[in-house]
Amino acid sequence: MKATVSAVIAMFLALAPAHAQQTQNPSAPAQATVPIPGIEDAKLAASARASKLIGSTIHKGDASIGKIEDVLVDLDHASLTAVIISVGGFLGIGDKLVAVPVNQIKVSNEAKFTTDLTKEQLTAAPAFDFGKLQ
Repeated sequence: MKATVSAVIAMFLALAPAHAQQTQNPSAPAQATVPIPGIEDAKLAASARASKLIGSTIHKGDASIGKIEDVLVDLDHASLTAVIISVGGFLGIGDKLVAVPVNQIKVSNEAKFTTDLTKEQLTAAPAFDFGKLQ
Protein backbone atom coordinates (compact mmCIF):
# COMPACT_ATOMS: atom_id res chain seq x y z
CA MET A 1 0.00 0.00 0.00
CA LYS A 2 1.45 3.32 -0.99
CA ALA A 3 0.90 6.49 0.98
CA THR A 4 1.89 9.98 -0.02
CA VAL A 5 4.67 11.87 1.63
CA SER A 6 1.96 14.33 2.61
CA ALA A 7 0.40 11.82 4.97
CA VAL A 8 3.80 11.10 6.50
CA ILE A 9 4.55 14.77 7.08
CA ALA A 10 1.03 15.47 8.37
CA MET A 11 1.64 12.82 10.97
CA PHE A 12 5.00 14.40 11.73
CA LEU A 13 3.25 17.73 12.34
CA ALA A 14 1.04 16.00 14.88
CA LEU A 15 4.19 14.96 16.74
CA ALA A 16 5.61 18.46 17.10
CA PRO A 17 3.50 19.59 20.09
CA ALA A 18 4.20 16.38 22.00
CA HIS A 19 7.92 16.63 21.36
CA ALA A 20 7.96 20.22 22.59
CA GLN A 21 6.92 19.20 26.11
CA GLN A 22 9.62 19.61 28.72
CA THR A 23 11.05 16.49 30.32
CA GLN A 24 10.27 15.94 33.97
CA ASN A 25 12.88 16.37 36.67
CA PRO A 26 13.88 12.81 37.72
CA SER A 27 13.87 13.79 41.41
CA ALA A 28 10.39 15.33 41.22
CA PRO A 29 7.42 13.25 42.32
CA ALA A 30 5.65 11.35 39.56
CA GLN A 31 2.74 13.23 38.03
CA ALA A 32 -0.18 11.89 36.07
CA THR A 33 0.05 12.56 32.35
CA VAL A 34 -2.82 13.84 30.26
CA PRO A 35 -2.70 13.27 26.50
CA ILE A 36 -2.83 16.33 24.28
CA PRO A 37 -6.02 16.34 22.17
CA GLY A 38 -5.33 15.22 18.61
CA ILE A 39 -2.40 12.95 19.51
CA GLU A 40 -3.35 9.34 18.94
CA ASP A 41 -1.08 6.33 19.49
CA ALA A 42 -2.09 4.75 16.16
CA LYS A 43 -1.17 7.93 14.26
CA LEU A 44 2.14 8.21 16.09
CA ALA A 45 2.99 4.57 15.36
CA ALA A 46 2.37 5.12 11.63
CA SER A 47 4.43 8.32 11.51
CA ALA A 48 7.87 9.04 10.10
CA ARG A 49 10.34 11.72 11.10
CA ALA A 50 10.99 14.52 8.61
CA SER A 51 14.70 14.17 9.33
CA LYS A 52 14.49 10.64 7.91
CA LEU A 53 12.70 11.85 4.76
CA ILE A 54 15.31 14.48 3.94
CA GLY A 55 18.17 12.84 2.09
CA SER A 56 16.02 10.00 0.76
CA THR A 57 16.38 9.02 -2.87
CA ILE A 58 13.48 9.45 -5.29
CA HIS A 59 12.99 6.69 -7.85
CA LYS A 60 11.21 6.38 -11.18
CA GLY A 61 10.82 2.64 -11.46
CA ASP A 62 14.21 1.20 -10.48
CA ALA A 63 16.19 4.28 -11.51
CA SER A 64 17.30 6.91 -8.99
CA ILE A 65 16.28 10.32 -10.35
CA GLY A 66 16.80 12.69 -7.43
CA LYS A 67 17.07 13.23 -3.70
CA ILE A 68 14.76 14.91 -1.18
CA GLU A 69 16.57 18.02 0.02
CA ASP A 70 13.78 19.67 2.00
CA VAL A 71 10.06 19.79 2.69
CA LEU A 72 7.97 22.97 2.60
CA VAL A 73 5.20 23.23 5.20
CA ASP A 74 2.26 25.65 5.11
CA LEU A 75 2.23 26.67 8.77
CA ASP A 76 -1.16 28.40 8.52
CA HIS A 77 -2.87 25.20 7.39
CA ALA A 78 -0.53 22.55 8.90
CA SER A 79 -0.11 20.97 5.48
CA LEU A 80 2.68 20.34 3.02
CA THR A 81 3.30 22.71 0.16
CA ALA A 82 6.00 20.82 -1.76
CA VAL A 83 8.96 18.49 -1.58
CA ILE A 84 12.25 20.03 -2.75
CA ILE A 85 14.23 17.57 -4.86
CA SER A 86 17.76 17.89 -6.21
CA VAL A 87 18.15 16.61 -9.78
CA GLY A 88 20.97 16.41 -12.29
CA GLY A 89 24.57 17.09 -11.48
CA PHE A 90 27.20 14.68 -10.26
CA LEU A 91 28.22 14.24 -6.63
CA GLY A 92 26.31 17.39 -5.68
CA ILE A 93 27.96 19.55 -8.34
CA GLY A 94 25.71 21.09 -10.98
CA ASP A 95 22.49 19.80 -9.46
CA LYS A 96 19.31 21.84 -9.45
CA LEU A 97 16.58 22.14 -6.82
CA VAL A 98 13.02 21.61 -8.01
CA ALA A 99 9.75 22.01 -6.08
CA VAL A 100 7.47 19.01 -6.62
CA PRO A 101 3.86 18.85 -5.41
CA VAL A 102 3.49 16.42 -2.53
CA ASN A 103 0.87 14.40 -4.39
CA GLN A 104 3.50 13.54 -7.02
CA ILE A 105 5.60 11.58 -4.49
CA LYS A 106 4.59 8.18 -3.13
CA VAL A 107 6.17 6.03 -0.44
CA SER A 108 6.01 2.26 -0.33
CA ASN A 109 5.93 0.09 2.79
CA GLU A 110 9.67 -0.37 2.32
CA ALA A 111 10.15 3.43 2.63
CA LYS A 112 11.08 3.69 -1.05
CA PHE A 113 10.02 7.05 -2.48
CA THR A 114 8.75 6.97 -6.06
CA THR A 115 7.24 9.34 -8.59
CA ASP A 116 5.70 9.08 -12.04
CA LEU A 117 7.66 12.17 -13.09
CA THR A 118 10.66 11.50 -15.32
CA LYS A 119 14.17 12.76 -14.77
CA GLU A 120 13.72 14.83 -17.93
CA GLN A 121 10.58 16.49 -16.51
CA LEU A 122 12.40 17.33 -13.28
CA THR A 123 15.46 18.63 -15.12
CA ALA A 124 13.27 20.82 -17.36
CA ALA A 125 11.31 22.24 -14.40
CA PRO A 126 12.16 25.72 -13.13
CA ALA A 127 14.80 25.87 -10.42
CA PHE A 128 13.54 26.45 -6.88
CA ASP A 129 15.04 29.37 -4.96
CA PHE A 130 14.89 29.30 -1.14
CA GLY A 131 15.38 33.09 -1.24
CA LYS A 132 11.75 33.44 -2.38
CA LEU A 133 10.48 32.10 0.93
CA GLN A 134 9.37 34.62 3.52
